[in-house]
Amino acid sequence: MKLYLIRHPRPEVEKGLCYGDMDVPLADGWEKGAKALKNALSIDFDGEANVCFHSPLTRAAQLAEHISDGRSHVASALKELDFGDWEGRRWQDIPKQEIDLWAEDIVHASPYRGESLQVVADRVWQWWLSVKDAPMENCVLVAHSGVIKVFVSMLCQWPLDQCHRIDVGFSSVTELSVQGDFVMLKRLGAGDWVSA
Repeated sequence: MKLYLIRHPRPEVEKGLCYGDMDVPLADGWEKGAKALKNALSIDFDGEANVCFHSPLTRAAQLAEHISDGRSHVASALKELDFGDWEGRRWQDIPKQEIDLWAEDIVHASPYRGESLQVVADRVWQWWLSVKDAPMENCVLVAHSGVIKVFVSMLCQWPLDQCHRIDVGFSSVTELSVQGDFVMLKRLGAGDWVSA
């Protein structure tokens, strides 16, 4: 199967805001990019061979519903990392010592009293194990930067503590080929579908 991991479009939030699993709206004009992405994917979701799943957060759900003509399935496991006490705060206003504590053990630490990266990885992986053997030609996931980074790391067997090095821009597409336990990364965080 072809597996497409798509990050939601840019949300309407203050620059530098920590918004993790906050439900924030998309910025005006997101539909134009969504139309270009839908045309570039050129996947017909009328049937069982092609399936779309999305995070329950509005910024992912709206894009998924658009590109799948309303045939996308909610998967709560695809929700972004919960930053707990940091949610809704500007990154620059979070005490440096708290960020340093997180950086010391980015996989397991959660000084913000939310989810650790490992918790996100575990929930995403358990969900994947529950759906990966379904007969799909194309599987599209519309989710978030953190989810895509940990998922790619697990699929490619890369160290989870290095997933922050993966660049997943807004509306980017990461494409993998999955045949049983064999996974091949085709493109990572690409935005090359955008028309000039």
